This record gives sequence, C-alpha cells and structure tokens, in this order.
Amino acid sequence: MDDAIRISDEQFRSIYERSFKRWARLYSHVTKDSPPPAYCLFTKDAFSQHPFFPRNLSLKHDNGQVFASGLSVWGSTGATCNHRLPTFRQPVRIGVTRKDPVSLSISETAQRESSYPPWFARDENYLAVLILAWAYILSARWTEIIPEPCSLRYTDCQATYQDATTSHLQNAINIDIGNVDPEETRWWAAVLAPGQGWQATMALEQDSFSSPWSIRLQSGPQFCLSRVMNASPSPHMTPSFSEACSYLNRFCEYHNIIDQSHAALAAPEAITDLPFTCYDGQLHHDWIHQGHHLDKLLTLSCNTTGIRPMLLGIFYKPSVECNAVTPWLQGALAAINHLAGNDLYVLGRMCMERAPEVAYLWLGCTILGLQKKLLQDVRFGLIPTDLHAAVWSGTVQSFIQQPVSHPLVVHGHVARADECRLLFLSQKNQHARVPVCQWKPFGATPLEDVDVEVRVHAECEAHGLQYQGFFWDCTNDELEFQSLDEEEAVAHIPRSRSPAQEIGGAGQVPVFYEALDRRKEVISENATRSILGWLRFDGHAWHEREIWKHEWFDMYDSDEEDVGWNEVCSNDGPKPPSRVKSWISGLNSSISADSDTTL
Repeated sequence: MDDAIRISDEQFRSIYERSFKRWARLYSHVTKDSPPPAYCLFTKDAFSQHPFFPRNLSLKHDNGQVFASGLSVWGSTGATCNHRLPTFRQPVRIGVTRKDPVSLSISETAQRESSYPPWFARDENYLAVLILAWAYILSARWTEIIPEPCSLRYTDCQATYQDATTSHLQNAINIDIGNVDPEETRWWAAVLAPGQGWQATMALEQDSFSSPWSIRLQSGPQFCLSRVMNASPSPHMTPSFSEACSYLNRFCEYHNIIDQSHAALAAPEAITDLPFTCYDGQLHHDWIHQGHHLDKLLTLSCNTTGIRPMLLGIFYKPSVECNAVTPWLQGALAAINHLAGNDLYVLGRMCMERAPEVAYLWLGCTILGLQKKLLQDVRFGLIPTDLHAAVWSGTVQSFIQQPVSHPLVVHGHVARADECRLLFLSQKNQHARVPVCQWKPFGATPLEDVDVEVRVHAECEAHGLQYQGFFWDCTNDELEFQSLDEEEAVAHIPRSRSPAQEIGGAGQVPVFYEALDRRKEVISENATRSILGWLRFDGHAWHEREIWKHEWFDMYDSDEEDVGWNEVCSNDGPKPPSRVKSWISGLNSSISADSDTTL
C-alpha cells in the first residue's frame, strides 16, 4: 500500500460493505425466523471448563469489595517443538458480593403486555415475577456455597394479599399463585414485596455485604397475591435453594410458562452484570448438583468483568486488521441502525444469531431493552476483551487466541500477528501481559528481523494458546487446582467462527453509505498504536521506519528526521497525540453505567 499504515479509499469502502452485508444477512434471517432458537438457552455442555468456588475458598476484603482470587494455567499446543514454550499463569479476581442492592422498577405497560409475543407460548407476561423469583433463588444458593458467614432472612415487607381491603389499590398486578401452603405463600409475598422482602447478606470484618442478586423493588405497580395469608403465631423460615426451586417449578407448571422462566434466568445478568441461565428444556433441579454444574454457573455469574467482553465480542472478526477497524465498525452499526432501527426485538435476535455461544446473555439484555445502551460503546471502539471470559465461554475475542500460522515463514517473512502470538506464548519481558487490543496487526516482518523467541519456532507446527486449568486461593495458604481432562482440552480450542455467523442470503438489501466517513479513523489509529506498541515495546526494525514516522505515531512537533524509540512510546505503548486526548477522556466517562434498571 502507498501509505505505510492507512488502507486505501477502495479498501475502506470494501470493508464497510462487507461488514454492512454481514449484518444485513443476519437481519434477513431473523425477520424470517421469529422465535429464538434453542441455543439461546443454556445447555448442559456449556461452560464445562469453567472453574467453580471450592468450599475452603479464601475471601479477601479490599476497598469495600469481597473477592475470591486465583490463577489460570496456560500452555501451548504443538507437539513437534524442539524449543519448549513455558507453562504460565494469569491472575484472576472475582467479586462475590455487592455493597448495595440493585434498584429495580417495573413498568406497568411492560408487565401487562408481553413485549415479545413471538417468543412465548402464552401472551401473559410473567417475566418480572420470574426474574424476582430467580433473584432469591440465586441468592439462596450463594448463602449455601460461600464459606464466610452468610444469612438469608425475611423482612417485614410483603406483597399485599387479595381480599376486600385491597380492591381499592390502583394499578395492582394480581398474581395467581394457586392453592399453595402458607410457607410457599409467604415466600411469594417476600419475592414480590415492595422494597426488600428478603435479604441475603455476608458479615465480614465489621462490614455487611449483599448477595450479587439482591434487589430493591422501587415504587410503582404493586403485586397482589391471590392467596389469603392466615396469621401464624411463629415466623416462617426462609426456604432453601432447593425448596425455592420447587416453588418456582410449581408456579411455572401451573401457568404453563416454562419458556418465560428460561428467558427470566437470562435477565439477572443485564440487571446486575451477572449471568445465569437454565438447563435445556425443563426447570428440574436434579441436574444442578451433578459435576458441580450449578457452582460453575454461579462462579461465571460473579465474574462481572467478563460480561461486556462476551456481549460486545459480536463485533470482533479475526480477519480484520488493526488499521481497518473503523470501516468494519461503521458498516456494522450502519446496518443495525438502518435495518433494525428502534426494533429492539429484531436487534436482540441479530445479536443472538451473531454469537450463539452467548445468545442467552443477549436474550437477557433484550428482555430489559439494554441493546442500544450496550452498543453506544461500539461507536467509540470500546470493545473490551477478557481472556478468561473468552476461554470459559468458548468464544473468540482476540487474535491472540488463534493458533500460529503453519507454515510460520512465508516468502522469508513472518506475519506480525504470529509474532505477537509467539511472543505472548514465550512470556518474555513486556510480552507476558495479554495485549489490550484484540485486532491483529497488519503486515509481516523479515525472518532475520524477528525476535529470537519467534525465530526458533520457524519449523514448528501450529503452536496455539491452550487453557489447562485453574488454581483457587484457599484457606491456610493452600491452592486447589481444577483441571481439564483431555477431551475437554481438545474441545476447548476455539473456532474462528460460529455456524450462525456466516448465514447466507442478504436478499436484495442495498448497502447504505450514510455512515461511511473516512475522516473519522481514530478507532483504527488507537488500535494500531496499541498493538504495535505492545509488539515493539523496546524498538523497531529498520524496515518499519515509515510506520513509526507516520502521522498516527507522530506525537511531537519536531523538525528532526529521526525520532528515537524512547521519544515515541513508553513501556505501556505509544502515547496518544493531542488530537485524540479529548476522545480518550470522553471514553472514560462513557464506561460508567447506571445501576437502576426498569422492567
């Protein structure tokens, strides 16, 4: 290319078109197939490699948060290597509490009218009721598996009971719980109570913390139970996780709303940044204690930093290079805005089809109407990555996850993407940290100019990053290792694409170019600086001189022809030029999210 970094106008337009057409194909598909497919719900094979909290887990209290910690273990594939690549570890911290309950409000319109009629067998919308029920159930399980002292109790707040004295209530939402006993009635009264009808808390070092799924129901339409509650001389005990599951099972069977309960299990992720889903097909709970399956899901639910990367990973494509991110994202967002518009149902379905592995997360976001809010970050190129969330969900979020090319050397050159992969696998110096940028670098390096850690693998066959297991920090300074068997390790190697990602037939949908803007390449600039700064943190070869003299890296008004490396970047990568400083400061403010949620 004539420019050392920037792609041509023709390439820019072509990438925009490919991205637009990809999302247009998804739109054509979902508008012909309304019901969400089966993979939108949890299956028993999902997250088989996910670690789970051990009973002797060591918890740490720091800056108003309680968290568990551990180390993931990584190695590399490639059996024919004569220069052994190391096994290495990456630290992980997972929060297990929240300081305050999530504020939740319920829209009367959303409660009385189903917003997604094609999805469910019945028109009546019980999603709000089911979400509140699952919040209790997850919290009850939390109190049973977390080793620190936890308690679960009822408060004095209860939903009202239907009788002559409640007939005057305005906008009351009547809930028929059937002919159930007083203990079950009392549970529903707590679950549907205004404010907090129950509290799941942890006491630690003079502080009190709430379970991650604690909810405070704000003022709005009140729930009114059909069952009359008789006064009892003794207080009812809060039901255990299993007992609460049985109550919910009966309610779902009574109303024939198993499918709605499936969807409701996806919504707590969108409310609290924590995912949880259900077993495929039925809401039986005999599976939850098999193979620590439920405990793996609870651990996943607590890894809040991994949720956004899993969701926004739908915009990542392994073949897109760092200097071409701008047209790729412009085309995707243009297709979404032009075709889906304000139809949140269609947008949600497009996102589900784009990444079946995390479709259940997008299902929860769609129920709560959070799609547009999430996509705001994409306009600024804010698509975070989390290597652990990727490996535990079976998704591809970064080029660093993909295997090294075979053969490595082509026409005497090594692709810069493969340089990055091998340097990360070698864990030398600054390359021991995961690249922040997920977009692969463009171009290739002459073999004689690559680092020795890359050159020694010139004849190797397809090295690749491989997850091996997890060490938990436990009490008495012990470590507990949870490993993978060979079948799980092989199955874990990520695919470069999911089957639903390459849906054919966009029909005659034309490409709209209103969002095509060559002048706004700051996303590509940032991605290029980030990944090349990671790759060349200690200097660059002579043949890359034009790259580092490019305006995307030219950060100083200097008349000198040669600029030393120390003037161009620090160990954390090149510093941004002044023209993007305001853009970066704007991104920091856009990351914060409002904790209040409306159903």
